[in-house]
Amino acid sequence: MTSALPLAIVAGIYPLGLAIVVRYLGDPPSLRHAFAYLGGAATVTVGAGVAIVVTLRLAELPGRQERTLSAGLQTFLGAALLLLALWVARHRATAIHRPSRGAEAASQEADRSDRSDRSDAARAPTPQENVGGLGAAGTRTIFLVGVTTYLPSAFYIAALRNLAEAHSGVGITILSMFVCAALVLLMVELPIALRLLAPRQTGRILAAYNAWMNRHGWNIVLLIATASGLYFLANGVVELLTSGQ
Repeated sequence: MTSALPLAIVAGIYPLGLAIVVRYLGDPPSLRHAFAYLGGAATVTVGAGVAIVVTLRLAELPGRQERTLSAGLQTFLGAALLLLALWVARHRATAIHRPSRGAEAASQEADRSDRSDRSDAARAPTPQENVGGLGAAGTRTIFLVGVTTYLPSAFYIAALRNLAEAHSGVGITILSMFVCAALVLLMVELPIALRLLAPRQTGRILAAYNAWMNRHGWNIVLLIATASGLYFLANGVVELLTSGQ
């Protein structure tokens, strides 16, 4: 277990998960949506962890085949991250130029909206009705976002492989898997815990963080995706080339 914990901690350093949950905890906060995101992330993290550990224990792959499988996963993850970086680079340019084109139209609509809002204020739904309008469909969508954004990373798979190779008892293995899963989800769990324990102070911090991410978020995601993609792709290709030797 001790060899798996550092890998799980590294897998938990996930700025995308932090950015998403902070959005739901910002202003106005929505703990229901934050917990829905955490539920989706926890479901795929624990479920995939159980499946991977059981599969590795049943398969008992020889060292060379296991090394090839690990290299293939890293190569796939690297290519996926580079495709994500390409998409972010194109989307970032669109997102940067879009407000400037619509700024004048938005200012013209502001006066009309202000007048219409006054007439519609009496029949506008209450905040409770708005929340109910999102309903279970919005919660399910956010749950699925948690599932898709927390698919197992190479570091988490490496941690699970160490647990499978340890051949500990069933109880120790299950406990170790839950500890690793909790570490992987740390960047989602901590903001929720802070929001519950110190809502006012955490709200100010999250508001400042959201403002900063609005200015620099795309650049950070692009940098992390590119650097991580190049690392995993290079490492996977090298291991594939040397695994047959």
